[in-house]
Amino acid sequence: MSLRPDEQELLAGLAEYTRASDPAFVAGLSNGVALAPVEYRRRHLARFGAALAAAGAALALTVLAIGGIAHAPASMFRETTTSITVRR
Repeated sequence: MSLRPDEQELLAGLAEYTRASDPAFVAGLSNGVALAPVEYRRRHLARFGAALAAAGAALALTVLAIGGIAHAPASMFRETTTSITVRR
């Protein structure tokens, strides 16, 4: 099946765009080493960043919870000063 000239131009434009926007993918195709396109590589980085942020938030909440639990028994035995004021 032969391609029409306008279809060949479209494919040539797509090939040039791919060479310019993702040279690592093109090099992988020429060398026979499979490499995901840049869109998929960016998605993995975004997932890693979200997982890292979630881990940081979980760590912060854990530290706050442990601090609150550790503070409760200590506050029961703390000396408090009470003063009584006499009204006239």
